[in-house]
Amino acid sequence: MRETAGRRLVAYVVLRGGGTLERVREHVTARLPKHLLPAQYVLLDRLPLTPHGKVDRTALPAPAAPPARRQAAAPGTPREKELCDLFTEVLGSGAGADTDFFESGGDSLLAMRLTAAIEARLGLRTSIAALFEASTPAALAVRLDRAAPELDLSPLLTLRAEGEGPPLFCLHPGRGIGWSYTALLPHLAPGRPVHALQSPVLQDPRCTTPDSMREMADDYLTRVRAVRAEGPYLLLGHSFGGLLAYEMAARLRAAGQEVGLVASLDAVPWPAGTRADPADAEQEALTILLRTRTLHPYAQPGPLERARVFAAVRGSEGPLSGLDDGRLSAVADAVAGHLRLAVTYRPPAFDGTVVLFSATAQPGGLASAVKAERWAPARVRVHDLDCGHSDLLRPGPAAAIARVLEPILGSV
Repeated sequence: MRETAGRRLVAYVVLRGGGTLERVREHVTARLPKHLLPAQYVLLDRLPLTPHGKVDRTALPAPAAPPARRQAAAPGTPREKELCDLFTEVLGSGAGADTDFFESGGDSLLAMRLTAAIEARLGLRTSIAALFEASTPAALAVRLDRAAPELDLSPLLTLRAEGEGPPLFCLHPGRGIGWSYTALLPHLAPGRPVHALQSPVLQDPRCTTPDSMREMADDYLTRVRAVRAEGPYLLLGHSFGGLLAYEMAARLRAAGQEVGLVASLDAVPWPAGTRADPADAEQEALTILLRTRTLHPYAQPGPLERARVFAAVRGSEGPLSGLDDGRLSAVADAVAGHLRLAVTYRPPAFDGTVVLFSATAQPGGLASAVKAERWAPARVRVHDLDCGHSDLLRPGPAAAIARVLEPILGSV
């Protein structure tokens, strides 16, 4: 694939063994989210190669001009007009009321820019999850006007409300934010409610980190059981969230509840006897905060400092950009607290299976077999993913994770 002027994603295809372009389209559509689908396919007899055997991108033929688009629908309300203008600004091309954001070249970064622009210009908060479900100005206008501003930092964030099946509960990683689980939505079957649990300190800086993972699990289970009083329960967590999901599952089973899924996105218990150094926890917490940013490279020689990190976070388009120093300081304290809990956590007995997604391309990371051993005595089913630890909820790995989860979810 290559990206052309105007942000068109073009796929170059060489067919083999009686394959057809239609089958290629079906295959790609079933596996990629909308914002990664090619806008055009170009058939080739063979791919041009460099002397080293790699694809010579400069020798790929220029794609034909895209067919003329049909006339976009005119906005029918002032809100639709405002959103059409913002779509046009972010996408770099004209947008009508029926212009689909992702089919017109929008990706996750542009989606974050759009939600930030909606808040800045219209004074309304929305989310990437909302944009997935209402991806045209007309649909998004209805969603914005019929409901109060979405609370993206609420302790229980509903990513998908529709559906009758048992909901999937996603536990936040160390930074306390659950918005990254929106990457799973395009790949999960319709009718599956999805909720993300986020750190309560994001809304109330007076909250403190519990003294143990068990205490935190009990607190979070109160929120889960307010949504679903009885099992089966479906739990998934990334990094720190995977440890918390396991503890919640163990607590539910001890209470006689059915647990249909415990999925860990590269969460690994630390070796016994490990202790968290406060200075190291502070530096790691600030590093994690910086990972919530999507723009503006940040570099600082020597140890990270809170004031400079907070300024960088506020200067970004990430989910924490609207917080002042006091609230960001509370978030940093919470992240450091999560690290301390993770380092000292020892998994209790659990009579189920942990579905472990192992990031195998993490520099200096543990081998998948070692990760599985760390979960002993729990049973573990490992699925390797060729990506880094922080990349597990990017579109490609998220699609692979959903393909593994769907049969499990469908059987509950």
